[in-house]
Amino acid sequence: MVNKKTKRIYRTICIVLSVVVFSGLTGCASIAGTFGVASEQYVDEKLSEAEGRLSTRIDGNQAKVDEFAATADQLEALIESVEDAVRTTDELKQLAVVLEERLNNLPVETIKQLVEVLQRYLDEQ
Repeated sequence: MVNKKTKRIYRTICIVLSVVVFSGLTGCASIAGTFGVASEQYVDEKLSEAEGRLSTRIDGNQAKVDEFAATADQLEALIESVEDAVRTTDELKQLAVVLEERLNNLPVETIKQLVEVLQRYLDEQ
């Protein structure tokens, strides 16, 4: 049989445990430091720090994306320029073939006169 003293000790322990559990369940913010539970302020501070780091990284990545986009635009312009140069070169080659055929059919005297006219033009420039 359990004596009265032991019953009182059990009752006291149960009451103390009930108070501790109740306090823990209802007042996490107020007793956060006591039981190792994070307070609302601590969580807000850490969340704010994380948001700041994330924002910095996003801004850095956005700058890189913008830089890559600008480089891509420059490359597109360069490709277009090269394609234009290739088209122009092809046209000039075709014209050179036509000119050579026509020159083969001209008398030498006419070609000399043509050269003189071209030379005067170049001298004026």
